[in-house]
Amino acid sequence: MKINISNKAINFFFFLIKKKKKKFIQLDITKTGCLGFKYNIKYINNIINNDNYIFKKNKIIIIIKKKNLLYYNNIKIDLIKNQFNKKFLFNNPNVKIKCKCGKSFNI
Repeated sequence: MKINISNKAINFFFFLIKKKKKKFIQLDITKTGCLGFKYNIKYINNIINNDNYIFKKNKIIIIIKKKNLLYYNNIKIDLIKNQFNKKFLFNNPNVKIKCKCGKSFNI
């Protein structure tokens, strides 16, 4: 399992954890959109079950449900900034197709 997270993304995750007064980040998958799946980020204080993959990257602890590891293997997470906002970019080389709006994908 390999997950790459840019320093910009790590720093922004850390900022959001502090702002929301949470301890961990949970990366999740939701069935949605025209192609099937969407990445979600949750900010949590407690790890609910033991069926998780947990790793630490610099200042943050990231949790992924083991059943969702397929969707995160070799992923690169970056932070995109423009003059109006910031957003996380999930670049997964395993994605076979993305919808035109860029919000859903399938592997």
